[in-house]
Amino acid sequence: MLIFLTIALVGFVYVLLTSTLGHFTHEATTDGGHDGGHENGTIISIFSPRVIAMFMMGFGGAGGVAYFYQWGYPWSSAIGLGCGLLMGAMMFYLLDFFARQQCNSLVATQDLIGQAGTVEVAIGANQPGEVAVSYAGRYATYLARAKGGKTVNRGCKVTIVETVGSDLIVEEV
Repeated sequence: MLIFLTIALVGFVYVLLTSTLGHFTHEATTDGGHDGGHENGTIISIFSPRVIAMFMMGFGGAGGVAYFYQWGYPWSSAIGLGCGLLMGAMMFYLLDFFARQQCNSLVATQDLIGQAGTVEVAIGANQPGEVAVSYAGRYATYLARAKGGKTVNRGCKVTIVETVGSDLIVEEV
């Protein structure tokens, strides 16, 4: 029984420490190239340390209780395995749920091509200005230059025609 309880205690301590002291392990990757990832690229693995720790808690706790009631090691291990798989699955789905709730507020400037904007700071001849753009529910301002080096006054409506790095190239509408 001491073996089961030690396994449960190690799992419990790990989950307790990571939950109270923060992340000192990596739960997910942000490599969007894997199938099964979410839109923001977060992928939770069944081999996450927290999932494994919850499995250990379920296995050790249920196995210890079964052994206490004199089921013997084979049956106690089987009961522990079932409870461990159940608790590990619950942790996996909880982490996966939280990962799906995350979002990214960054907008790639190339996604703005074709969008309308308003000049907030006048764009001079071959001088940058500032354009405000509302896209995907977000409002942001970007440095902008006029196509062909033209001047565009403050308040004018523009269309984004291309990007250079994080700067926008615009044409007056």
